[in-house]
Amino acid sequence: METSPPRRKPRLPPPPPEGDPTASAVGASLESLPGELLENIVSRLSLRDAVRTSAISRSWIHRWESAPDLRHYWPRRSRPDAICAVLARYSRSVGQFCTWGIRADAFPHIDEWLPLLAAKGVQTLTLSFWDYSDVNVEYYTLHPAIFACGQLTSLHLERCFLPTAPEGFGGFPNLTLLSLVYVGLPENGERKLEAMIRMSPSLVSLELSNVEVTDDDFEDWIIQAPNLERLTITSDIDYGWQIQDLPSIQDANINIEDYSIDRDFVKLLTSLAQVGELELFIPSADGNVLEGISCSFQKLRSLTLHTNFYKASSILSTFGLLTRAPNLLHLEIEITDHENQSNEVDIDFLNALWTNSLFANLDFVSIKSATCWSNEMRFIEFVLSKARLLGEFYIYHDDTGSFSKPREEAIIELAKYKRASPKAKVFFRDMEDTWLYS
Repeated sequence: METSPPRRKPRLPPPPPEGDPTASAVGASLESLPGELLENIVSRLSLRDAVRTSAISRSWIHRWESAPDLRHYWPRRSRPDAICAVLARYSRSVGQFCTWGIRADAFPHIDEWLPLLAAKGVQTLTLSFWDYSDVNVEYYTLHPAIFACGQLTSLHLERCFLPTAPEGFGGFPNLTLLSLVYVGLPENGERKLEAMIRMSPSLVSLELSNVEVTDDDFEDWIIQAPNLERLTITSDIDYGWQIQDLPSIQDANINIEDYSIDRDFVKLLTSLAQVGELELFIPSADGNVLEGISCSFQKLRSLTLHTNFYKASSILSTFGLLTRAPNLLHLEIEITDHENQSNEVDIDFLNALWTNSLFANLDFVSIKSATCWSNEMRFIEFVLSKARLLGEFYIYHDDTGSFSKPREEAIIELAKYKRASPKAKVFFRDMEDTWLYS
């Protein structure tokens, strides 16, 4: 059987030589367009393509330099000297500058980037450095010109050190988003971060993810932001932050693996009482960390808890929040600290915690990393028997450890549980596997 020759990709014809009448016609047709239209066309291109328009004709060599609103997005492994050259030649203000995976060979050039960006009124700035955690490369300390970027509306920094702000730093009055991920702070950095947040009155979204405080001892410091709607704090340790005056807060994620022994959870949750979405790590303490809480979470619709059911105290802490969220629709629980059950509870223990508003509007539940030990199973049975509007209940079984009940036993037991909701469906899945049971 004869085979047809391999198909080749069609190639664009080469550009006409200099002086060719076709090139002259193309250049003339472009030049006949209004200048504002040409700038608008260039500004819609990627930065790479905008710079390449300088090859169209002599009159286009510098056109990209004055095109408004060019987005300065630089992919990984971009040449740092090329970034310097483009920033130096670009005559307009820089609306957006973003570069990811900055490597150590670019460190000497960044001291040139930041003063240029500050002078050009950068508004959205993302600097994400390469992850050198496995090799002996220290984090880069940013140039102090970062504090001269007074027009910033969005700042995302990742894997670097913040310098000390100069005297007279007036804050970021237009900043609406601040994201610090694996960012190291200078000496007394928690106080400096407190001041930066306080002097950013327009802040709407704040993320502090694994921020590194270099001091061994630190005092409590306060997060104050009257317009803040979204707050994320994730860290291995608790470095003394306190929440105060967040009247606009709607969404909070507090995930600290090792809380300070002085952490007041009642005070913390009271300051977040008006959120609609909440993710919270509840420590495995000897006592109920929410004992005495009196506020109600009327607006709470979605709740994610990192907790466990191995101690009666953890169960009481979990219910301390659930019983005060009458309008909760969506509940996700991830089991933490897999260990032996130190207290075994029965359904009567859980029935004693029942209130008329508990699970009144609950529609969706999931439990991840479930061992399906007796306390977890009693909780599942309790929810199924009380949630009259429940639609779906997902159980993700952790079958990787020796603590877990065999899946077959768990499925047989689940099939016996009564359901208050006629539409409730129960799905049993392995954490690393596909759908097994409904």
